[in-house]
Amino acid sequence: MPYADVVSPRSNVARPVPPARAALAAWSMGAVLAAALAGCAGRAGGAGSGGASAAQASRLTRDASPAALATSPVTSTREWTWRGVNGLQVDTHHWSIRSSLRSASFTGSLPAFYEAALRNYRTGLVPLPAPPKRLETCVFGTRDEWARYTEHRLGADAGPYLGMGRGGFTSGGEAVLYDIGPRDTLSIAAHEGWHQYSQTTFRSALPVWLEEGIACFMEGFRQPLGSPEPVFLPWRNTERYAELRSSARKGRLSELRAVLEGSPQSFLAVSRDAQLSYYAQVWALVHFLRDGDGGRYRPGLERMLDDAVRGTIGERIRACDALDARGKRLAAGAKSGIWLVTVYLDADFDSFSRAYDRFVGALLESNGWDRILRGECPIDLPAPAPEGAP
Repeated sequence: MPYADVVSPRSNVARPVPPARAALAAWSMGAVLAAALAGCAGRAGGAGSGGASAAQASRLTRDASPAALATSPVTSTREWTWRGVNGLQVDTHHWSIRSSLRSASFTGSLPAFYEAALRNYRTGLVPLPAPPKRLETCVFGTRDEWARYTEHRLGADAGPYLGMGRGGFTSGGEAVLYDIGPRDTLSIAAHEGWHQYSQTTFRSALPVWLEEGIACFMEGFRQPLGSPEPVFLPWRNTERYAELRSSARKGRLSELRAVLEGSPQSFLAVSRDAQLSYYAQVWALVHFLRDGDGGRYRPGLERMLDDAVRGTIGERIRACDALDARGKRLAAGAKSGIWLVTVYLDADFDSFSRAYDRFVGALLESNGWDRILRGECPIDLPAPAPEGAP
């Protein structure tokens, strides 16, 4: 089943960007693609073979600097069309991006963003390998274009995805998105990009709660003024932090067992608010696994990711003494549930759940917006236990 993900109908925290800063950021990102188009025009084969023409490249690079070309991740560009949708295909070393966005600056920001996102996937939690092939993404300029491609891509299964809110989906390693505003589009691109990476690179699938939690963990970033590349900061995710706090105020937080046994689709069946609360909780869960309780659970998280890459999660389940034969059978066939908590993280699920609740409770009490906006943990974490400590 494709992964489908949504963002809130409106931003929970709005910070106006000064016009001069926005213009400079747009130039710095767009100039990268503009310069690359000039450098790639010959390599792409010219206008007759679908490449960027010299005149087109000249117009796009009028204000581009040589430094932008030197740091550009773009390897080729060409015109792209699909059933009346006209756009541009931009290839990098690891991505193939097809865009019909109306903004050249926005399209220009995508190559550097995606390459930086991939580096974050590979280093943000544990060292991970490069994907075995280019990852394919479609970013449409309008929801109507996206909807038509979704119907083409998913056929009879498209209905639930056409009915979801502002978001996108990943199927077979391809992400399909549309313009929901620069910041939100890039956030969901980072989210779906994780799904693309894991679908093409991991030999064993992660449980749904961890797959979605890591995707949310990978969303946070800031765009330094004048830089073509973002800086990824997993705590700098105002939407998930705000949703966690809002869900707590409104009594929408679920018990951890229900989160682990559910999925975005099952929570969406309750309500869109319930689904957004689910995303916020699995976002907090991955932070807990990495840093909570003095880092107690980080080694287990790292082992699970390593086993997913190698395709050995099944072997780990079979070797787990904490599960009986029936539990091992259920764990091997389950896409969700508490089973892999038992295998990798804590044989005592109730103890694990209480530690998670304490971590989330501290997040809710923190009101640490300044830290969140700086990309820092909003609570003071206990120091990791010394090696060999009980």
